[in-house]
This record gives sequence, C-alpha cells and structure tokens, in this order.
Amino acid sequence: MNTAVSHDATRHPVTHRIGDEWLMAYAAGTLSEGQSLMIASHLSYLDDATARVSAAEAAGGALLERLEAEHMAPDALAKTLALLDEPERLPVSSPAAPKADAGMDGDPLPAPLRAWLGRDVDELRWSFLGPKMKKIDLWRGGPNDQRLWMLRAGPGVDIPMHGHSGTELVLVLKGSLTDPHGTFHAGDIEECDGEIFHSLRTGENEECICLALTEGPTRFRGWVAKLLQPFIGL
Repeated sequence: MNTAVSHDATRHPVTHRIGDEWLMAYAAGTLSEGQSLMIASHLSYLDDATARVSAAEAAGGALLERLEAEHMAPDALAKTLALLDEPERLPVSSPAAPKADAGMDGDPLPAPLRAWLGRDVDELRWSFLGPKMKKIDLWRGGPNDQRLWMLRAGPGVDIPMHGHSGTELVLVLKGSLTDPHGTFHAGDIEECDGEIFHSLRTGENEECICLALTEGPTRFRGWVAKLLQPFIGL
C-alpha cells in the first residue's frame, strides 16, 4: 500500500498512540474487521507506521520462537515487546496503512476508512444522537459484540458520563476531545477498559469527528442518557 503522502503542516503531532500489543495483533492478522480498520486508520497518521508494524511482525515471530525456547517463561512477552522500542534492529519491509491525508478536499477521513466506506464524510447518513451530536453505525460483529461507529459533534459539546461493557477505542479524526486522561487531536487514540467511566468535551473552535470501537452496550450514569439509550442504539 502507498504510504508516501505528506502531512498537513498545521496538524497536531500524534501523542496518544495505540499499545504494542495491538500492533502485534494487527501485524499477525488476528484482529476483527472493525479492530483492523480502527488500527489501520490510526496508523495512517503516524510517520513511522511502516517501521512499527514491521517491528511488530518481527517481534511476533521472535515471541513464538522465544515461547518455545523458554517454555512460556513469565517474562518472555515483556522481553519481546521491548523489541518494539528498537525498530532499527528489525527489517523495515512490510507495508503499514496508507497515510491519512486528512483534510483532502475538505474530507477528514483517513485513507483506510475512506476506502472502506467508499464515500466522504458528508455523504454518510448520520442519525441523531443528542443535542449537537450525530452518529452513524458502521460495523458490528467479532467477539464481545464489537461495534464500530462514528460520532460527529459540534464545538464545546459535553458527552455524558459513560462506560462500556469492554474495551473502548476512540480515534479522533477532526477537532479535539478532552477527558480526565488528556486532550486528543486528530490521529490520537484513547483506549479505556470496561472499568472506566468518563465524560468528554469537544474542543471549542471546531466540530469533532471520531471513530469509536466499543464492546457491548454503553453504560450511562445520567438518567436522561439512560432514557434515551434505547432510541440511540448504543
């Protein structure tokens, strides 16, 4: 896949990256369709994506060899994941995801997501989620009732306190999101487990578009959000 696309000079640097265990699973091809699309979209924002995925592929192979040699030693996985911090030792030959090229023709979708959808963001059929918020369901399947969907919210919108039944991945495509863990800009990804409840707020200066991968129904704390949940389908 082509990775030679220049970045927008005004884009914030990606500071919140996916964990190495996700990279290894992505390189091994063991993720679901929704998970793979999420990780490919995130990788498309990273200048070193090809090197990181190649490192993950090599680390995965090294892990299998090491597990056999060390008979499942407790530190085998940790030692192998440490290889991802030294990509210069590993071959850089396998392709990663194509660059996001976000903002091309005014469309903020990263290339892998745009190719999968076959249309631009304004051609999607958005449905009501809440005041100044819209969503679109993209995919559902895989283990643990995975759901891939997109959120589109106006500036300065508060997203109610909520949690999920399992892992939640949120990739910002446009604008920004802030929660107790920090502020996330385009290309940043946040991972939360099923124990975490958080509220979010979109940036004040522009709309926010996010790609979300969740497991199971959303768990809202506010009674208004709970009443609306059957109608919004999350």
